[in-house]
Amino acid sequence: MRLRREKIEINYKETQHFFQKRAQKYNMENPYSVTMYQDNNPELVKERNKVEVSRLRPLLHLTAESRVLDVACGIGRWADAILEDIDEYCGVDFSKELIEIANKRNNRNNFAFYEGSISEIDKVLLANGKGKYNTVLMVGIVMYLNDNDLFSTLNAIEKVCEEHTVLCVREPIGISERLTLKDFYSDELQDNYNAIYRTREEFKEVFEATLFKRGFSITKEGFVFNEPSLNNRKETSQYYYIIER
Repeated sequence: MRLRREKIEINYKETQHFFQKRAQKYNMENPYSVTMYQDNNPELVKERNKVEVSRLRPLLHLTAESRVLDVACGIGRWADAILEDIDEYCGVDFSKELIEIANKRNNRNNFAFYEGSISEIDKVLLANGKGKYNTVLMVGIVMYLNDNDLFSTLNAIEKVCEEHTVLCVREPIGISERLTLKDFYSDELQDNYNAIYRTREEFKEVFEATLFKRGFSITKEGFVFNEPSLNNRKETSQYYYIIER
């Protein structure tokens, strides 16, 4: 189903099953397609990743003191993107299969990957002896969260943020209206797909009810891709927020 404006919940079990199958499609020649899709266009995957990283990484202001938490890290695409000598990187994802791939791909001593629910990110970190972070990445995860869980997830993430933190949220948004795909069969992915594409107005409302109440504010935002060749969706587009405290 393709539902416009209507608010309806998606099924997390279906999403988890979807990513189990995505992990099976992993290949070293086009690794990022696992979570960036575009299975039949590896060059587009590479170019999108290159442009996204080049535009967003400088906004993180990474230094030797940076402690990076990558929420819904997948196979560690952003771990690959961090070339700076940082203090620590921690990736968390609810997909056991993607975390297994991430651990095989990355072997830096101060980089670690853990399986766990992001709505209980504080418990996941505590169970693995981790503390708080001053840089947080939320890349391509909000679209898989129902409204109630989005609020609770942002509140949980705030608990593991240091006093001064840079949070980067990068998500596909609904350009003119909210769009929900529920058990929608994608010819491109050859599978059923579930996702919620919220509008910028909806994102602002969520931030105001959660992060803004705890001292965060948006310092920069915009579309990730300005090039028409990198935008092949009519109803959605990749958008980012840099939110700092």
